[in-house]
Amino acid sequence: MAKQIQEFLGMDEKKDKPQSKVYYLDDILDKDPTLYCPNCDSCKIQLLHTHNEDGYDYQCNKCKFLYEIILCNRGDDF
Repeated sequence: MAKQIQEFLGMDEKKDKPQSKVYYLDDILDKDPTLYCPNCDSCKIQLLHTHNEDGYDYQCNKCKFLYEIILCNRGDDF
């Protein structure tokens, strides 16, 4: 069976994806990031217990992607 070059080189697509990201209220996503992981679309999301006053921190239990939703628009000063 034919393989992609990244398989021959031992590269995994998930390794190339960012391991953390910050989202703002004016960002546009296909699915609700409080219910679905923006990285892998898994619905196994965990709201992390942090003392973040600017937003909420989440982690995907499937791909371990960490992301934060800041409670302001991208251009706003906070």
